[in-house]
Amino acid sequence: MRYETHAVRATGVVLATAMLTGGFLAGASPASAASTAATFNRADLVRTTNSFLGNYSIDAGDFKTDLSHTSAIHFWEASFDRETLTDASRLTGQWKDRISETYYRYENTHSADRFGNPNCWIGNDSDWNDDYSWATQFALDAYEATGDRHMRDQAKWHLDFFYRDYYDDVHGGGFWRERATKDQKDVPSNGFAIAAAELARYYPDVTVHNNPTNTDKTYLQIAQDTYDWLKKSFLRPDGGLENSFSGRGWDDNLYTYNAGVFLELGANLYDLTKDDTYLADGRKVADFARSHFTTGNKQIIVHEDDVGGNGLYRPDPVGSYEIVFKGIFLRGLYKFITLGGQDQYLGWLGDNAQSSYDHRTNDLPSAAFDQTLTNGRSTGVASGLAAMTYTLAARQRSGRIEAETGQKYGTGRNESATSASGGQLVGSIDKAGAGVEFHNLSATDSLTFRTASANKGAKLSLYVNGRFARKVAFPYTGNWNATFADTTVPVSIPDGATVKLQYDTGDLAANIDSLTLSGSPDAATFYEDAGYTGKAVSLKKGDYTVAQLQAAGLRNDTMTSLQVPAGWTVDVYQDGNFDGTKWTYTADNPNVGPANDRMSSVRIH
Repeated sequence: MRYETHAVRATGVVLATAMLTGGFLAGASPASAASTAATFNRADLVRTTNSFLGNYSIDAGDFKTDLSHTSAIHFWEASFDRETLTDASRLTGQWKDRISETYYRYENTHSADRFGNPNCWIGNDSDWNDDYSWATQFALDAYEATGDRHMRDQAKWHLDFFYRDYYDDVHGGGFWRERATKDQKDVPSNGFAIAAAELARYYPDVTVHNNPTNTDKTYLQIAQDTYDWLKKSFLRPDGGLENSFSGRGWDDNLYTYNAGVFLELGANLYDLTKDDTYLADGRKVADFARSHFTTGNKQIIVHEDDVGGNGLYRPDPVGSYEIVFKGIFLRGLYKFITLGGQDQYLGWLGDNAQSSYDHRTNDLPSAAFDQTLTNGRSTGVASGLAAMTYTLAARQRSGRIEAETGQKYGTGRNESATSASGGQLVGSIDKAGAGVEFHNLSATDSLTFRTASANKGAKLSLYVNGRFARKVAFPYTGNWNATFADTTVPVSIPDGATVKLQYDTGDLAANIDSLTLSGSPDAATFYEDAGYTGKAVSLKKGDYTVAQLQAAGLRNDTMTSLQVPAGWTVDVYQDGNFDGTKWTYTADNPNVGPANDRMSSVRIH
């Protein structure tokens, strides 16, 4: 990726201002830009993603630069579009074929038989190392969504290639930004370390040789070394991350995507090591970004910082590649929230997603986030889609779902309530057929509803996957929107279920603030595809031979992902009677790596 001069950036500010104040295209239909708590749901994400694909996808897997410039965007930017599509697919279960299509479009149009790899992506020596870092990260994400091992193999090969000769101890460590001219090291080129951390889950004992230092390191060590070097070289005491240094001079500019790279790398390392230092560093970086790059009381991310020149500026949402920087930051923030358990940033993530969604035109989220546009660079629109995806995915993982994000029926509607956890609740569930529905829930054995009701004897009807489950009684709180109480309902919820609270004959209204998946499932769940997709079989604690697995509906050598209840251990064996290679899992795993399609017996305890 290439950095523009300060003068070009200053011009970009003028262009952005002109664009933001422009009129609508004929036939465009802007959405209301009311400032509310996040109200979009998965159906909205599916609709807007389909609009994005319909407006920006070209040539069976490439993406336009913007709506007026229909040539394919550079592959480093396209990697963000592709990863956004992949993450939306993993959440919704849709577009899986499009992931393979866009991956192979990239590989088939950019590869050459070089360096011993017939599918080497380095077909053009003028592209820079960080360009391939983004492509490597996308390939790993695509592998986890599709289970296509070629994608993982390619990601591994390219990381190994760049680490072998383009990582050294000049300036203390780190990857070089260019292969031809080793005179600059920056933060984004060291995004390779994110891929290293992810590969550590699949190849924990594999080492890669580094020629300049004549050392051999595991992927975890590569990721840790790079993180430590980034922290020492670029992290300021206030949480800002400077960009690069080289023989060309120091670049102390502050970009949101540098913060995103640092957050995502730290989140992965925390997940692998449980070292709280990564969380402390990450909070400093996230808090700085939240106060520094944002505007308004919702703290919407709109700025980058040209420290040595014009200071804070808005990238042109059509003409500047920098419009994607905030999308990369939000991806890092999402990983920090989910892998690091930092739910305090979830509302901020949701506010940014909601703002982009509220300012959409023709179901395309706004690339500027806080302004309605008639056009947007594909990566800017994808940043809005990514924010929506990550908000919905993080909420599901945290266990609490705001009622206002559910699908409303009949008279059910979102209503403002200062005391509600998200600033809104679902009210007016007081007529037959009125209700609120929650989609794609994770497996649990109980639900907790947070409600308010001025009715004594309030109750509503609970449905699971369209079938009546039971009546749920809610406590009297004396008001409709100021005092709330929790009601826990024991009920078996399978993974991916739809749950609905509905007003039926004989019911009495209550307002719903949130739903929490409050119980622990009583079984481990095994999936045939990555990302907890495909055929699923749940098994209680016990030992299962290959014959017993098949009797339970789990075919031999087909397991790719699994969900493990808290405190449980799952021992996966390569052979049918608890022999051969053993892999042990104590937490959910979206892709089991070396155990993929190799499970023939299992012990769950």
